[in-house]
Amino acid sequence: MSTVDKAWEALERATASYREAGDAVLAGDPVETLRAIFASGNSHHAAIRLIGDRAPERPELVREFLPELFDTALSDSPISQRARYILAALPPEVRNPHLEAVTAREIANPDPDRWEELRGLAVLLERVDRLDLLEQLKDAVRDSPEEALRDIAEDFPQHS
Repeated sequence: MSTVDKAWEALERATASYREAGDAVLAGDPVETLRAIFASGNSHHAAIRLIGDRAPERPELVREFLPELFDTALSDSPISQRARYILAALPPEVRNPHLEAVTAREIANPDPDRWEELRGLAVLLERVDRLDLLEQLKDAVRDSPEEALRDIAEDFPQHS
């Protein structure tokens, strides 16, 4: 058996173990369990991954944790990309009211110390094709004395 074959078998075993563990977490009160995980600050990545992996069969989990998903989406890390992917898959009528509120909050006070979050928001807005909100964000940072904020106005949209 080759190294690749052994690795594949190990991956299959890990996938089965992950699925079983996820089933166990979701068998009880998953909202309470995941709330506690988010509140603790531990295993945040695992919680986002579980929500994303189970989104097709458990869409209520995505809806229940929209605030946490949006908070996670507003950064520049691998898990933020996963959160943006989950949010992009939502129907616009579910996602957009929350997206509009988050955007309005961030535009109201474009804090230079939160430039990563603002950049993450720009990525999300572009991903879900809310270029109208992206333009509002760009307008809010375009004349900032902070270069990192001005860069957001110059860099987006990236893929249009």
